[in-house]
Amino acid sequence: MDRPVSATTMRTHPCGALRAAHQGESVRLGGWVHRRRDLGGLVFIDLRDREGIVQLSCDPKWTPAEVMERASKVGAESVLLVEGVVELRPEAARDATLATSEVEVNVTALEVVGPSITPAIPVAYKEGEALAAEELRLRHRVLDLRRPDMQDKLILRHRLLQRARATMTDLGFLEIETPVLTKPTPEGARDYLVPSRVHPGEFYALPQSPQIYKQLLMVAGYDRYFQIARCFRDEDLRADRQPEFTQIDIEASFVAAEDVQRFVEAVLVALWAEAGHEVQAPFPRLTYADAMERFGTDKPDLRYGLEMQDVSQMVGPDAAAVVTDALGGGGRVRMIVVPGAAGASRKELDALTSVAKEARAGGLMWAKRTEEWTGQGVKALGLEMLRRVPTDEGDLCLA
Repeated sequence: MDRPVSATTMRTHPCGALRAAHQGESVRLGGWVHRRRDLGGLVFIDLRDREGIVQLSCDPKWTPAEVMERASKVGAESVLLVEGVVELRPEAARDATLATSEVEVNVTALEVVGPSITPAIPVAYKEGEALAAEELRLRHRVLDLRRPDMQDKLILRHRLLQRARATMTDLGFLEIETPVLTKPTPEGARDYLVPSRVHPGEFYALPQSPQIYKQLLMVAGYDRYFQIARCFRDEDLRADRQPEFTQIDIEASFVAAEDVQRFVEAVLVALWAEAGHEVQAPFPRLTYADAMERFGTDKPDLRYGLEMQDVSQMVGPDAAAVVTDALGGGGRVRMIVVPGAAGASRKELDALTSVAKEARAGGLMWAKRTEEWTGQGVKALGLEMLRRVPTDEGDLCLA
């Protein structure tokens, strides 16, 4: 077979690349001990690298005595260089969770190039086992990054970045790196400052974004630019932002909003495809006004489903004066119907009221549709209106 691109003078194949087609081949492998099982006269080692895991079989029939002795003592996460012959595993002994389940390597030589002590955190987790505490894993980040699921994430990130680059290139964009040490610029957050050695008392700033440089590139006629840009903002952590983060940064000339949407759409479709998911284009379009009217935010999660509705026209004469006066002054009554939430406790409703007040609303009116309408919102909104709102028994109305 062709020599794998990952082959070096010290190994012929990655562990996870071996298949039934390699039967009978002599191979050299390098990797980490994932698990070791000593069955008396036989020793089995799961050897791991970033491509996957393969079973090593050490048997006195083909493994020299000194190698058997060495194999019986290796600890988890020791680094091995191994030589052996690929053979088919018995059907009954195959592990369906491994891509290499059809084969094993009959070891003829084994060298421990990196002996290990007992790891501070386990790397070989079994399905269903709880991970070590996050703080402990971060303290021993090297070990945590050896876990196959962590490696899979970083490998996927690499693939996504390459797919993004290819897609942007196909769209006519040029990837151009812009300076990291730059002049402070007025942006939405504080700059990280770097003191200058050659100009004492002066400071560089790390870029909050490549904004100025990409605009200069457009003025210079480069037409379409992109960059996988590192950005730095000296601000507190947010749910969607860290002090240091990466963004796909673009700029283009002679374009309208529809063109930018088309470019971004093409990249997102390609990224999801690379991750194994099909996304249909074009994406649904939602105006700012529509988003605010239906969801109260300019970045709604459309999976949420609980849209606000204007029920002002449904208000009847039995509504409280606070409602009719608000309508008379140009206000509106907007409502969210929560299916099946009539069982919400008073404590939960009080918590929702607090959320509404934090969002600068005067308060929150609520009504439950059970066998009959109940709640403090019944008197305020009026039964006439509540009966007009499309609801089912067991629903909760929030206004």
